[in-house]
Amino acid sequence: MKLTFLLRCLPAILLPLAGVRAAEFSAAAQPQLAATAEGRVYVAFGRGREIFVARSDDGGGTFAPANKVATLPKLKLGMRRGPRIAAHGDSVTVTAMADELFAFRSKNAGQTWDGPVRINDIPGAAREGLQGSAAAPDGRLFVTWLDLRNVSGARMQLFGAESADGGATWSANHLVYRAPAGETVCECCHPSAAFDARGNLAVMWRNGVDGARDMWSVTRGAGAREFGAPAKIGEGTWPLKACPMDGGAVFADRTGFASVWRRANEIFFAVPGQPEEKIADGMQPVAARAGDSLVVVWQQGPDLWLTRKGLAAIAPARHAANARFPSLLALPNGRAILAYEQG
Repeated sequence: MKLTFLLRCLPAILLPLAGVRAAEFSAAAQPQLAATAEGRVYVAFGRGREIFVARSDDGGGTFAPANKVATLPKLKLGMRRGPRIAAHGDSVTVTAMADELFAFRSKNAGQTWDGPVRINDIPGAAREGLQGSAAAPDGRLFVTWLDLRNVSGARMQLFGAESADGGATWSANHLVYRAPAGETVCECCHPSAAFDARGNLAVMWRNGVDGARDMWSVTRGAGAREFGAPAKIGEGTWPLKACPMDGGAVFADRTGFASVWRRANEIFFAVPGQPEEKIADGMQPVAARAGDSLVVVWQQGPDLWLTRKGLAAIAPARHAANARFPSLLALPNGRAILAYEQG
């Protein structure tokens, strides 16, 4: 199947949706978005064994032709296993999974690339191929991944590493979360990470404890070295003896962090300390706080659906037919940009 993906810049007022700007990249898969404080937008994607990045200098209005980052013979694509991207000023970093977790760095806004640099310090530990990354307001980078370095009982763990130089060098790997004895982190759901405007960090993953596949998270305050205690998200639970391959998304909200995720065949929005709120039926959700509104996109059947809460609210409606794997990003001007596979 030929895959394309589209990028749509969503206006601050989303009605009508007709006429939103779009860019198309043929045969591309697993798009991921990043933006700088100045409004420059990047999209990373895979194409076969190759990684590409395209740049927009007008906030997503137009995109230059994509530049090739690298070729990885064993590049992992599909089911959220594609490359991740972060940007700060003229520094752009792409992390990608092959047999190892690699970083590639550009110092000139994506024109040329250095790398690869291996991030996992135990060979083969990141071979499951699922990761999440985030950039702090000061440009520091954090990446987290499902880790198999402790193979006793085949227990999956969550590890992380950080970079203060745009991905040229990385810290020693550190444990983010280990499930209790006899339990495991969900084996095939991607983790996600986000910084807020103050530099606080949140990491979210799907756990596999007590016979349930529920979402959990930890946070770390700006300047702190250690994460706080892990906590389950939401009041309900999902008894399941399998992996749904759906990790949801954590993101910076107005007063902290929020998340969207799947339980059974339902999509929920959650804020720490409050009951979860059902959004719709579906899977693979993403969300972003764009100005005063919350935008949520998810897959329902073969299509992508969208809703907006807050200013100029929009009831759930189909946004794109025959589409999947959305990536959504809030922009500094109060808009949002959406990328997805379609075809």
